[in-house]
Amino acid sequence: MALPLDGVKVVDLTNVLAGPFCTMTMSDMGAEVLKVENFPEGDLSRRLSPKINDESYCFAMVNRNKRSIGLDLKSAKGKEVFMKLAAGADVILENMRPDAKFHMGVDYESVKKVNDKIIYASISGFGQTGPYAKKGGYDIVAQGMTGIMRMTGDQGGRPVKVGIAMNDIAGGVTALYAILAAYIHRLRTGE
Repeated sequence: MALPLDGVKVVDLTNVLAGPFCTMTMSDMGAEVLKVENFPEGDLSRRLSPKINDESYCFAMVNRNKRSIGLDLKSAKGKEVFMKLAAGADVILENMRPDAKFHMGVDYESVKKVNDKIIYASISGFGQTGPYAKKGGYDIVAQGMTGIMRMTGDQGGRPVKVGIAMNDIAGGVTALYAILAAYIHRLRTGE
């Protein structure tokens, strides 16, 4: 049975939850997803508990149906391999701080030089520009900063984290529909 994204090649430069959730959904729709993990540590979520058979449930949950490769993107060889992967990809998704991707040379403009048809999506806690752009963002930080934690728990009590990582999942879904819209646009216009 054909799936909607059969034949679509995705390079996944994401960690933890928001990005991996997005690319997991794309892989469920048939996309071929190659997860590029930092070498030698791998995705940050590999070290989170609980673990089943020495594998992090948090990692396994959102990285199903993906192949994985470890690259040191700070090295010339790692960047060279990444650019070869980018040249053959339809989509790249990353969730790095903006300064990190520019420093490593894996930003949109650098990738566009080897693949001018690439759909390049970025997920970040505080956007690509502005006063907080260089700060890392996690779901719990967004819950605290937006005040949602004041709406959970007991009235008058301490702030309480929402039971699920709602912002990470919302970020992943938002990235997904933006990528799909860009893909449909490219199919229609070639751009």
